[in-house]
Amino acid sequence: MSSQSRIMSKKSIEDFLFEVRDKNKQLAITGILLLIQGKFVQYIEGPAEEIDKVYKSISKDKRHTEMILLDSGNLDDRQFKNWSMAYKEVNDKQIKEIVGEENLNLEDAFLSRKDNKNHPVLTVLYDFVKALSS
Repeated sequence: MSSQSRIMSKKSIEDFLFEVRDKNKQLAITGILLLIQGKFVQYIEGPAEEIDKVYKSISKDKRHTEMILLDSGNLDDRQFKNWSMAYKEVNDKQIKEIVGEENLNLEDAFLSRKDNKNHPVLTVLYDFVKALSS
């Protein structure tokens, strides 16, 4: 998870995604990028050595600040195997529908919640995956 160092325009984000998707295809990286209240929440999957390279690259990217690694590990199956980088901007209305209020403190939500199965950001991810596959 990271904050935008400056608010990116839709065009800047589209250009960024074009660049990232091409690079991810070359590295066999798949995943999703969410933009929630000025913060990027990114889930990436692929070969461990490539993930490490991508993570280091993101940490040096001046478009990101306050980067936090939320979790890491190994999975048997990819969650986003058909997406070099799916993207979803989550607006305040959608947040309110999911968590009951418009403001979502992502740091608190990710770092202090014990119940990850009902995590609001995971709900957004699952809803997005369902929409992609329908």
